[in-house]
Amino acid sequence: MPWAYKDDPTLMIVEAIFAGEITAQDLKEVTSRLIAFDKEKGRDKFLIDTREMEFIATFSDLFDLPTKQYIEEGANHQDRIAVIISTSTREREAADFYKIICRNCGWQVQTFADRQHAIDWLTSGGKKGM
Repeated sequence: MPWAYKDDPTLMIVEAIFAGEITAQDLKEVTSRLIAFDKEKGRDKFLIDTREMEFIATFSDLFDLPTKQYIEEGANHQDRIAVIISTSTREREAADFYKIICRNCGWQVQTFADRQHAIDWLTSGGKKGM
C-alpha cells in the first residue's frame, strides 16, 4: 500500500502520507478512508503529504475525486485539505490541478511547500498558501 494515514488527536488533523507509485485505485481508497474517518471521528482537517509520491494516475482520476466521489460518499464541504506538494514537476502539476478542481467545486483546498505552513493553515483557519 503506497499510502498510510494517521490521526493527530491534539491538532485534530488526519494526515495521509503518499509514498511510491499512486494509482487511481489508491486515490479512491484513501479518499474513501478519509471521508469515513471524518464521519466516524468528526475530523474536518486533512493534511496530504505528496512529497514522496510518484503520480501514475491520470488527471481525469483526480478530477473525479471532488466532482464525483466526494459527493457520492457525502464529504463535508466544511472540511479543509492542505496538500504538501512535491518538488517534481508532474506531481506538483497534479497537486495544483487537484486544488483548482476542488476550489471550483466549493471544497477548501490549499497547497504548501512545507509541512508547518500547511499545519498552520489548517489549525488557524487562515487563507494563505500557494
